[in-house]
Amino acid sequence: MASKDTTTAALSIQGEQQEQENAGWVKASEDDVDLYVDGVSDEVLACRERGRHLFPTIRQAGIHFSEVDDEGLFIRRLACTCCLLAQRVERWEGVRRGGRTRFARVASSLVYLTGLNGEVYLAPAGRGHMTARQIGDSVASKALAGQTLTALRKAAKANAREAAKDSA
Repeated sequence: MASKDTTTAALSIQGEQQEQENAGWVKASEDDVDLYVDGVSDEVLACRERGRHLFPTIRQAGIHFSEVDDEGLFIRRLACTCCLLAQRVERWEGVRRGGRTRFARVASSLVYLTGLNGEVYLAPAGRGHMTARQIGDSVASKALAGQTLTALRKAAKANAREAAKDSA
Protein backbone atom coordinates (compact mmCIF):
# COMPACT_ATOMS: atom_id res chain seq x y z
CA MET A 1 0.00 0.00 0.00
CA ALA A 2 1.48 3.36 -1.04
CA SER A 3 1.58 6.19 1.48
CA LYS A 4 0.04 9.50 0.57
CA ASP A 5 2.43 12.48 0.52
CA THR A 6 0.73 15.14 2.67
CA THR A 7 3.57 17.63 2.66
CA THR A 8 2.41 19.29 -0.57
CA ALA A 9 -1.35 19.05 0.04
CA ALA A 10 -3.15 22.23 1.00
CA LEU A 11 -4.17 22.21 4.64
CA SER A 12 -7.72 22.85 5.76
CA ILE A 13 -8.37 25.31 8.52
CA GLN A 14 -8.59 22.40 10.94
CA GLY A 15 -5.30 21.04 9.62
CA GLU A 16 -3.65 24.41 10.12
CA GLN A 17 -4.98 24.56 13.67
CA GLN A 18 -3.65 21.09 14.34
CA GLU A 19 -0.27 22.13 12.96
CA GLN A 20 -0.26 25.17 15.28
CA GLU A 21 -1.03 22.99 18.29
CA ASN A 22 1.76 20.61 17.35
CA ALA A 23 4.15 23.55 16.94
CA GLY A 24 3.63 24.74 20.52
CA TRP A 25 0.59 26.99 20.03
CA VAL A 26 -1.59 26.33 23.08
CA LYS A 27 -5.10 27.66 23.58
CA ALA A 28 -5.69 29.30 26.97
CA SER A 29 -8.04 27.60 29.42
CA GLU A 30 -11.45 29.09 30.26
CA ASP A 31 -10.26 29.82 33.80
CA ASP A 32 -7.22 31.74 32.54
CA VAL A 33 -9.40 33.73 30.13
CA ASP A 34 -11.87 34.55 32.92
CA LEU A 35 -9.03 35.76 35.17
CA TYR A 36 -7.69 37.96 32.37
CA VAL A 37 -11.16 39.40 31.59
CA ASP A 38 -11.65 40.28 35.27
CA GLY A 39 -8.40 42.26 35.34
CA VAL A 40 -8.57 44.50 32.28
CA SER A 41 -10.61 47.54 31.27
CA ASP A 42 -13.65 47.56 28.99
CA GLU A 43 -11.56 49.28 26.31
CA VAL A 44 -9.01 46.47 26.28
CA LEU A 45 -11.83 43.92 26.17
CA ALA A 46 -13.35 45.73 23.18
CA CYS A 47 -10.11 45.43 21.20
CA ARG A 48 -9.58 41.81 22.29
CA GLU A 49 -13.16 40.80 21.46
CA ARG A 50 -13.04 42.65 18.14
CA GLY A 51 -9.71 41.02 17.32
CA ARG A 52 -8.15 44.25 16.11
CA HIS A 53 -7.23 47.73 17.23
CA LEU A 54 -8.71 51.02 16.07
CA PHE A 55 -5.96 53.19 14.66
CA PRO A 56 -6.83 56.56 13.12
CA THR A 57 -6.47 56.97 9.37
CA ILE A 58 -4.01 59.42 7.85
CA ARG A 59 -6.87 61.81 7.12
CA GLN A 60 -8.05 61.62 10.74
CA ALA A 61 -4.67 61.95 12.47
CA GLY A 62 -2.58 63.57 9.80
CA ILE A 63 0.85 62.25 9.05
CA HIS A 64 3.63 63.29 11.38
CA PHE A 65 6.96 61.56 11.78
CA SER A 66 8.47 61.30 15.24
CA GLU A 67 11.98 60.24 14.24
CA VAL A 68 14.26 58.90 11.52
CA ASP A 69 15.86 55.46 11.93
CA ASP A 70 19.45 54.45 11.09
CA GLU A 71 18.40 53.47 7.56
CA GLY A 72 16.95 56.91 6.87
CA LEU A 73 13.32 55.78 7.09
CA PHE A 74 10.75 58.05 8.70
CA ILE A 75 9.03 56.65 11.82
CA ARG A 76 5.34 57.30 12.48
CA ARG A 77 3.67 56.14 15.72
CA LEU A 78 -0.08 55.74 16.22
CA ALA A 79 -1.91 54.78 19.40
CA CYS A 80 -5.07 52.66 19.34
CA THR A 81 -7.93 55.08 19.99
CA CYS A 82 -9.84 52.43 21.95
CA CYS A 83 -7.48 50.70 24.41
CA LEU A 84 -4.56 53.17 24.22
CA LEU A 85 -2.19 50.26 24.98
CA ALA A 86 -1.26 49.29 21.42
CA GLN A 87 0.99 51.43 19.28
CA ARG A 88 1.50 50.86 15.56
CA VAL A 89 5.01 51.82 14.49
CA GLU A 90 5.24 52.53 10.77
CA ARG A 91 8.41 52.96 8.74
CA TRP A 92 8.04 55.23 5.70
CA GLU A 93 10.35 55.93 2.79
CA GLY A 94 10.38 59.26 0.98
CA VAL A 95 11.57 59.42 -2.64
CA ARG A 96 11.90 62.44 -4.89
CA ARG A 97 10.61 61.67 -8.42
CA GLY A 98 10.75 64.46 -10.91
CA GLY A 99 9.08 67.43 -9.29
CA ARG A 100 7.21 65.40 -6.68
CA THR A 101 8.05 63.67 -3.45
CA ARG A 102 6.34 60.29 -2.96
CA PHE A 103 6.02 58.43 0.32
CA ALA A 104 5.50 54.71 0.79
CA ARG A 105 5.01 52.69 3.94
CA VAL A 106 7.78 50.10 4.03
CA ALA A 107 6.88 48.20 7.21
CA SER A 108 4.74 48.39 10.31
CA SER A 109 4.71 46.58 13.62
CA LEU A 110 2.80 46.61 16.89
CA VAL A 111 4.25 47.60 20.23
CA TYR A 112 2.26 47.07 23.42
CA LEU A 113 2.57 49.69 26.13
CA THR A 114 1.84 49.60 29.85
CA GLY A 115 -1.04 51.81 30.96
CA LEU A 116 -0.87 54.48 33.63
CA ASN A 117 -2.25 52.12 36.30
CA GLY A 118 0.00 49.23 35.20
CA GLU A 119 -2.57 47.65 32.89
CA VAL A 120 -1.17 45.55 30.05
CA TYR A 121 -2.87 44.35 26.87
CA LEU A 122 -1.27 40.94 26.59
CA ALA A 123 -2.12 38.12 28.96
CA PRO A 124 0.63 36.86 31.25
CA ALA A 125 3.13 34.53 29.60
CA GLY A 126 2.51 30.84 29.99
CA ARG A 127 -1.29 31.11 29.97
CA GLY A 128 -1.74 30.15 26.33
CA HIS A 129 -3.19 32.00 23.36
CA MET A 130 -6.50 33.78 24.03
CA THR A 131 -8.71 34.06 20.98
CA ALA A 132 -11.25 36.81 20.33
CA ARG A 133 -14.00 34.19 20.59
CA GLN A 134 -12.78 33.07 24.04
CA ILE A 135 -12.73 36.68 25.24
CA GLY A 136 -16.28 37.26 23.93
CA ASP A 137 -17.53 34.02 25.47
CA SER A 138 -16.09 35.00 28.84
CA VAL A 139 -17.59 38.51 28.70
CA ALA A 140 -21.00 37.09 27.73
CA SER A 141 -20.87 34.45 30.48
CA LYS A 142 -20.09 37.12 33.07
CA ALA A 143 -22.89 39.38 31.79
CA LEU A 144 -25.42 36.54 32.04
CA ALA A 145 -24.16 35.15 35.35
CA GLY A 146 -26.93 34.33 37.82
CA GLN A 147 -29.63 33.87 35.16
CA THR A 148 -31.09 30.46 34.52
CA LEU A 149 -31.27 28.93 31.05
CA THR A 150 -35.05 28.50 31.47
CA ALA A 151 -35.54 32.20 32.28
CA LEU A 152 -33.38 33.20 29.30
CA ARG A 153 -35.38 30.95 26.95
CA LYS A 154 -38.71 32.35 28.23
CA ALA A 155 -37.45 35.92 27.77
CA ALA A 156 -36.21 35.17 24.23
CA LYS A 157 -39.57 33.59 23.28
CA ALA A 158 -41.44 36.57 24.75
CA ASN A 159 -39.22 38.96 22.77
CA ALA A 160 -39.88 36.97 19.58
CA ARG A 161 -43.67 37.07 20.17
CA GLU A 162 -43.50 40.81 20.83
CA ALA A 163 -41.46 41.43 17.68
CA ALA A 164 -43.89 39.34 15.61
CA LYS A 165 -46.82 41.25 17.06
CA ASP A 166 -45.15 44.61 16.33
CA SER A 167 -44.39 43.69 12.72
CA ALA A 168 -47.97 42.51 12.05
